[in-house]
Amino acid sequence: MVIEYVNGIKVAWEIAKAVKVSADAIDDAQIKLQVAELIGALADARIQAAESSELIASLELRLKSKIEMKFNGSVYFKVNDANEQDGPWCPTCYDARHLEIRLHAWRAYNNRGYERWHCRECQAYFT
Repeated sequence: MVIEYVNGIKVAWEIAKAVKVSADAIDDAQIKLQVAELIGALADARIQAAESSELIASLELRLKSKIEMKFNGSVYFKVNDANEQDGPWCPTCYDARHLEIRLHAWRAYNNRGYERWHCRECQAYFT
């Protein structure tokens, strides 16, 4: 949808440039002013469309991440369509800053005998 919008603005931009060339041949100041305003408005619309496209792409990535990430009570794992897990991922970094930071196994075992995970970004430990 955004691509069609951007393409439509590009076509309008090209038409406005062609009209400007034609208007330059005419000695009417009012037409020249209107064409200049049209080109300015199209340039603004083109910038807004590009910014909107970037925002939509960013939000699509965040939505995909929200769908894939599953919290097991301690850490996050990504679960794909085949129900395969990837991870673990830091819940502190993910929840607070929307960062997908992979956790690393901490070599020591805790008093209950199982491995802990360490985040090298926020320095948190998880079991």
